[in-house]
Amino acid sequence: MKLEIEVEHFNLDNTFTPSFVSSLYQKVETGHWVKIAGHLGGQLDLRQSRPNILTVRCKAGLTEAALRRRVMLETGLWQGPYEKMVETIPKDIQPRIEALAETYSGVRLPIVPLDFPCMLVATALSQRVNYEPLVVGWCQKIWKKYDGGIDLIAQLGIQELKEIGTSYQVLQLPKIMRSLMELSENAEKLPKQVLDWLGPPMAPVEEFILMLPPELARLTLIRCCWGLGPKIVDSLLLSTSKATNIIPCDIHLYSVARRLELGALEGARMPQKPLCSRFVCDKETAGRFKITLCPQAEACLKNRLAHFGKLGGWVQTLTYLHGRSYCRTRSPRCQKCPVKGMCKR
Repeated sequence: MKLEIEVEHFNLDNTFTPSFVSSLYQKVETGHWVKIAGHLGGQLDLRQSRPNILTVRCKAGLTEAALRRRVMLETGLWQGPYEKMVETIPKDIQPRIEALAETYSGVRLPIVPLDFPCMLVATALSQRVNYEPLVVGWCQKIWKKYDGGIDLIAQLGIQELKEIGTSYQVLQLPKIMRSLMELSENAEKLPKQVLDWLGPPMAPVEEFILMLPPELARLTLIRCCWGLGPKIVDSLLLSTSKATNIIPCDIHLYSVARRLELGALEGARMPQKPLCSRFVCDKETAGRFKITLCPQAEACLKNRLAHFGKLGGWVQTLTYLHGRSYCRTRSPRCQKCPVKGMCKR
């Protein structure tokens, strides 16, 4: 089946390149990506043939409506252009966000809820390591052998793991996957609010997680899954749910946000697992779910950037692209930076 979808303010390369969803794809050439793993792996071909047209080819026996829904999620087109929503953020910050958006045009937030296990693999592997080429390389080896199956990866032995890689990120992967699978057997470890909301976990566990409000899903994964910290969980949920307010925090985000003065970041701290596993970040969530507000909420980087609201994940993506290209923590390329006139470095 072939579809042609009209698009506005959209760039497939700028959308996929910074997203963990790209680990499921192979880039053939500029504007052309083929899915190689997960749902519709080996059956989906996406090409931005013209600036306003996305051409979709799919070998699976889906109806046109079902294919369109899947592609809209997977490309981030389920949400309109974020560039048109910049007016919702503080006025003094708008010009700097607009400058980033012009530099890295057409960015959307792709989500693949049906590929939750694969996204767990990709995000878990990303701890303290470059996404490209290491994480992408590890993922492609895993997709080829196991296609991201939780049950298969959870049982891998040391020799099988070493065929993928010898770094600790790879070697600890089975333990992470097992800890997710075991949620259904250890309901007593779940936050009370989660049990009140949905009851005991059902199988498959990933569907249970995605049925929760993002705040409760975050709390559950950080508290109950071994090896998953705030950045991994926030990246996972940003890649599998429509919670676009989620901001995965890392040193690149902090560096770019501080230099461009995107918030009051003096003394800001990174989210910490011991706190994120027990508390929530904002008063509204605390009141809604009757969970204690984090005692470090005011100092947390995530909370200091909460004024971006539903644009949070988009802004974080822009800062990632900028940090990778110019605003590096070490040896920044200031002379060539396209927004250097706005930088306070």
